[in-house]
Amino acid sequence: MNYLILGSESFLLRKELKKIIAQNGNDSNSMDTIFYDGQSSDFSIHTVLEDCNTPPFFNEKKTVIVNNPTFLSAQKSLSDNEIASLEKYLKNAAYDADLIFYGDVTVDKRKKIVKLIQSNARCYQFDRLSPQDFKTYVLKNIKENHIELTSDGKEELLNRLPSDLENFHSELEKMILYGKPMNKNDVMHLISRPLDEDVFHLVNDVVSRNIKGALHLWNDLFVLNKDPIYLVALLASQFRLLYQVKTYLDMGQSEKDIVKELKVHPYRVTKAIESLRGLSKDRCLDILNALAELDQSFKMGLLDKKVGFELFLIRTAR
Repeated sequence: MNYLILGSESFLLRKELKKIIAQNGNDSNSMDTIFYDGQSSDFSIHTVLEDCNTPPFFNEKKTVIVNNPTFLSAQKSLSDNEIASLEKYLKNAAYDADLIFYGDVTVDKRKKIVKLIQSNARCYQFDRLSPQDFKTYVLKNIKENHIELTSDGKEELLNRLPSDLENFHSELEKMILYGKPMNKNDVMHLISRPLDEDVFHLVNDVVSRNIKGALHLWNDLFVLNKDPIYLVALLASQFRLLYQVKTYLDMGQSEKDIVKELKVHPYRVTKAIESLRGLSKDRCLDILNALAELDQSFKMGLLDKKVGFELFLIRTAR
């Protein structure tokens, strides 16, 4: 059997891959489970097909995985000879091998090779869940695992989780082990809040000129030993995104068009649009310049990092 398993949600991709490998009586370390890197400079589809046509060692079936098949994207291609060999194999695949094309790759549907695989393989697409679908997924798993949460505890949990299933399942294990009903305070102590979310809230506090909120969040990050130089870089990245999104919005571009132009996750663009309320392009540039100067001062040792970061927040959020 041939498979095409693609998408940006790594947790679901791995789950599906493990299921197929297990169906063949293998695991990821088995001699009958072979991985190839599709973006490697020495990658050869001929070698992959030779492996598919070689009988398995210890099991009835072997699993051959081509990770990161970038030749399916618009950036790279296979030769005509390679395409011909792959076409021949796909139409008459080895009965004792599963060939899997797997990874976070955006395929070019115009390509002959993509059409060939799609018509001769089981295709799965696992993209990041929308905020609403992620919320539904979280609440469903909490119920299935008999985790008791108060209403404010449930709200705090959802606020702390990014839309990432890998992160959620790590936190879910902690809640299962905790084994007690949880309120908001329990969630705050048990569930870690990802740094990206803290930076997002920090950006919003700066944009809305909430000095008290910005300083409170900074103090939390300082206690957690977050390096101000790293925070400056994250803030600069976020404000650059805000400036780009604002520019495209002023040009009349839709949210979907902006995602396509910037090649970032739709969730980031949605959050950026929310943050842009009350932020002009001129103020965004002023903040970016202030961050650049702060970064230089830190790296030249001209300014204490804690004091310098606090002064930056006070000046930009006032």
